[in-house]
Amino acid sequence: MPPVQVRAGRSVVMLQYRPAVSSDMQMIVQLHVSIGQSAYAHILPEAYLKHTLPIEKQELWEKRFAAPSPGHLIFVASYGAEIGGFCCFDFNEETEFGTYLHNLYVSPQFQGQGVAKSLLHHAVSAFEASRKDLPIHLLAFAKNAVATAVYDRLGGTVIERSEVVRAGNPPVELLRYQWPSADALLEKLGD
Repeated sequence: MPPVQVRAGRSVVMLQYRPAVSSDMQMIVQLHVSIGQSAYAHILPEAYLKHTLPIEKQELWEKRFAAPSPGHLIFVASYGAEIGGFCCFDFNEETEFGTYLHNLYVSPQFQGQGVAKSLLHHAVSAFEASRKDLPIHLLAFAKNAVATAVYDRLGGTVIERSEVVRAGNPPVELLRYQWPSADALLEKLGD
């Protein structure tokens, strides 16, 4: 996969899209936590974001990388030894809705430059042929306007609204977006 040129402040860097490796784990954790703390500051309590979120994400990624599984597909956008974004598909969770896009995070310095679309394109293109006809879905906080705008632009359909309580936090509304198939999402990513 050839590198893609993007801006990082006043510099230009070359992003390489590739499957994640174990040495990426801590950078993925740090990016997941820092973006979560920023993006969800108006959605989740400060104490949760500051104290609980880092522990939860560390445990999540340690589990994923401790026993790599064909049930997960993790792709990163890397530049040199750094990570500028990542996505993770879970093939075994909430399968009644299709393939679950569990994580999609892009560093603020690369947002708005097509990095999320490229991450998704590379990851979905790596799906086995038998998975290409299955729907893809994800959950997003309804109040996360930046993320929901991306999913709307990519043609995702909100198929479910729910209110959840996690880790003792106040209730939050979640939206479940879905695309009819991996191929349908790939078409939207190519637009």
